[in-house]
Amino acid sequence: MSFFKVGCNFSEDLYEQAFHLNKEVSINRIEEFYGSRKESAWLTARPEFRLQSVTRDEFARYINELSERGISFNYTLNTSYLGSKEQIIKREEEIQEYISFLIEAGVKTITVSLPYMAEIIRRVSDKIGIEVSTIAHLDSLTQIKIWQELYGITKICIGLNKNRDINFLSAAARYCNEHDIVLTLLANEFCGNGITESDEIRGATGCIFRDHCYQLHSAGYQKETKLHKDYPMGMCIASRKSKSVWLKMNYIRPEDIKRYNEIGIDHFKLTGRTGSTAHLQEIMCAYMKESYDGNLLGLWKHLETIKEEKEESFRPQVYIDNKKLDGFVDYWFENRNHTCANEICGETCKYCDLFIKRANI
Repeated sequence: MSFFKVGCNFSEDLYEQAFHLNKEVSINRIEEFYGSRKESAWLTARPEFRLQSVTRDEFARYINELSERGISFNYTLNTSYLGSKEQIIKREEEIQEYISFLIEAGVKTITVSLPYMAEIIRRVSDKIGIEVSTIAHLDSLTQIKIWQELYGITKICIGLNKNRDINFLSAAARYCNEHDIVLTLLANEFCGNGITESDEIRGATGCIFRDHCYQLHSAGYQKETKLHKDYPMGMCIASRKSKSVWLKMNYIRPEDIKRYNEIGIDHFKLTGRTGSTAHLQEIMCAYMKESYDGNLLGLWKHLETIKEEKEESFRPQVYIDNKKLDGFVDYWFENRNHTCANEICGETCKYCDLFIKRANI
């Protein structure tokens, strides 16, 4: 059985759909929602305009409704920038008060990216669970050990670029299972950069803009604010115009969840919390049933829709039949010494390009 945590937009329809899916599908379970409110935007990795206006009373009622349906809530205080030392000191009591509110409202876990946020949480409570965000780039067992020894963490979400490093994931799964830490992988995330040197050579890599992107989000940019070339997201979008580049991102398809189960990983995070309820429902259904018919890119809330009022009007330029990717991820599980980070994508390794031709994608 796999367990999913789902991005929450605070829709009642969303938790009703999750509740019915848990009753309908016996092989997997939605056990947790995650998200944050507009009031705490400055403590999160999302700008204010992308968060819902939910009052404290409404939030507490929502948590209670979730609890009655057997689903817990994981609150994201995952900012990658808290400000200067002086700003942190000035607002530390305010942060502590907000953490106390979350605990009283029934939040079971708080997700953080910064060790100092964990430090503040532990001064408020030594009982509430702490999860380390994928934004923190956990990519070594020793990092996991230090986080647990210092802050008593209960969960981690491994760095996105590790999703196909099967040797590392196997070792991390063993360590976490031995030390009562829930290891989670980010499943439907396609963040990355494409590189093009010619019409024939196309590669991809983990996004070089990712950290600054989160910092800008944490700093709370306004909806209308744009840098040169709509940096950074405009540059990411411009680099991903071929099937090859999209195929090489570090997503995990619904059909491939079972391969990760084989190495001891059974917890997965589903992104899209700033999306519509219809989009989130589609994602939940696909992963719970471990099957998705349609465009692979439909599993993601695209960057182009962040500043749009409606997702329905957007259509990806690239179409990749998800069902034609059966067997694609097996390469990494059967060649565990292969690490994409050690290759020049499209030059020293051409597996993905050859798969596209072989599968007629």
